[in-house]
Amino acid sequence: MAYVAFDLDNTLGFFGLTNKLGNLWSKEAISNPEQSARPIKISRKLEIKLSRAREFFAKSLLKDKNILFTVLRPNLDAMILPLLEAKRKRKLNSVIIYSNTGSDYSMELAKYLIEEHYKCRGFFDLMANHWHPLRTHDHRDAQPGEYVEPLKTIETLQKLFKRASYGKAAPLTNILFVDDRDPKHELQKQEPEGLTYLVPTRFTPTITPSQRRYILFLAMYALNEQGLLSSEEYLTSPFCNRRIIYDFTKHVQISGLDDLLDYVRGQMETEESPDRPWRRDTEHITTVIKGLLENI
Repeated sequence: MAYVAFDLDNTLGFFGLTNKLGNLWSKEAISNPEQSARPIKISRKLEIKLSRAREFFAKSLLKDKNILFTVLRPNLDAMILPLLEAKRKRKLNSVIIYSNTGSDYSMELAKYLIEEHYKCRGFFDLMANHWHPLRTHDHRDAQPGEYVEPLKTIETLQKLFKRASYGKAAPLTNILFVDDRDPKHELQKQEPEGLTYLVPTRFTPTITPSQRRYILFLAMYALNEQGLLSSEEYLTSPFCNRRIIYDFTKHVQISGLDDLLDYVRGQMETEESPDRPWRRDTEHITTVIKGLLENI
């Protein structure tokens, strides 16, 4: 059976804009190891409202295919449809996201959008971000205030597949690893042993100023639908009152909702667009995935 690991950013989609929205409503944005040395608690009631706002926003994206496919990779069919067919034929064991993102929200959004768009709830068995506890082997020593990109290694990949597959080992010849990064990750060392390593074209769409504003509008609308913009609990919570650390060395003090919105808006506006249009690579993706599945 096949075991598939996807990178997130620029592979499954482009989350450079939407991950900024995590600052509005994702608990990990206020309590991940970069932001806080200790977990920050919020009430269960507020957690539920924030979760519903995130879902409302995701459903808004699903209704607008033009904006949806500036977030998701436009030729994602070439990756997902063959795997859904393999799952139907019982040739697919597990599918995971193995990403260096620090944003749980980006992975949550990707999972929701893909599983709802393709009507395949439960498609992703596990998601591992930068902070995942099974990734101890991937982290190298870094000086304080310095970001060092984690490795992606076969040791960690096997641990993740075992967790996703309830202890089943993944033969190298049955593993597909999909990541746009150039140069390749350390996992390329396993290619001679049979691992299939697919490098899709890096997906970085050109997003207009009006699209950026529209995405933020959808987020604000979702917050308002759940009554959060007038909720005393939300307005006095750590989301709206804290110090945000970004780029590992910079920080901004947030004192109220207006400050938070100004920060998120500014981060979205400064997200760079590519120098050249994205190039479709559907034929290459189809050939590689088909080749793996035909041999299983």
